[in-house]
Amino acid sequence: MGTGLRGGRIGRVAAAAALGAMLACGASPASAQQSAFSWRPAGSDVQFSYAFKDAGGAARSLSFPLPSAAIDAAMALFRDYSMPNLYGHIQAALEREARRAGVTVQTIPRGGGVSFVVLADSTARREAFEARLDGIIEAARQEWLRKHARRAVGDAIHMDYPEAALRYVAALRPVAGALSAQTGGLDERARLARALSFVQAIPYDDLISPLTTGGIEFAPPPAMFKLNRGDCDSKTVALAAILRTLTPARRLLFVVLPQHVALAVDLPPQEGDVTIAHGGHPWVMLEPTGPAVVPPGQIAPSTAWYIERPGEITFFEMKE
Repeated sequence: MGTGLRGGRIGRVAAAAALGAMLACGASPASAQQSAFSWRPAGSDVQFSYAFKDAGGAARSLSFPLPSAAIDAAMALFRDYSMPNLYGHIQAALEREARRAGVTVQTIPRGGGVSFVVLADSTARREAFEARLDGIIEAARQEWLRKHARRAVGDAIHMDYPEAALRYVAALRPVAGALSAQTGGLDERARLARALSFVQAIPYDDLISPLTTGGIEFAPPPAMFKLNRGDCDSKTVALAAILRTLTPARRLLFVVLPQHVALAVDLPPQEGDVTIAHGGHPWVMLEPTGPAVVPPGQIAPSTAWYIERPGEITFFEMKE
């Protein structure tokens, strides 16, 4: 008697249709709004330099260092994210618990998943371990998903956006610091808008091509800056991590749509802002994906379509 584990494709693939005319899905190293990008080693850091245009068309530049170790760790962690590695982690947990229980677990590939069969020298021992099997599998699955900032909803696996963003707040403080130094005399909305423009101008890439990014699907913020490309998951997580330091008094809300994610902030709405209701008050929408550079309160047409259909939306607030 055995139990099975099956999973489809890991992660969300950003479809061009999800952003309508805003997206230009290409592998070019710079977008229309990002006019220059470079990085160079600087001791134990990597120094990044960007030139881009903000939503008003003004030329901007931004430079900051990030620790090389943080970049390498981010890249390695998310390159590790695959179904075979998940199955391997579960198999190792089962084998570890089986040794303690004095039984053997065999792993049998079945289609796109695996099955596990328990062998023991007595029926009682086998049945006792089989009774624990699902619990061991689920605990190992959840452990591995937490490590990779993912969450499970039934059999489906999704990004854990708040966890992913909070994980990189400290690493991105140099980015927030550089933005703060440039915008110290501006109000909160203007500081937020500058950060939004910077992230939007980073070229869009769905990150699934092995030729351009190694097929990592989601680039954690330190890795995204090194790649100078990102999908909606990567760019939205990066902006949230930056804003946690740049505008610490503001609450942030991940707005998860079918095949897309955007961000919302509890700024006071201005005339013309697109807002979304959650928790009894309006949140101003942000569209970090780009590459179109638009101000806070402006979103892609397809995102606006979903805003009018709240049944299609899932919300995750970023909390400490």
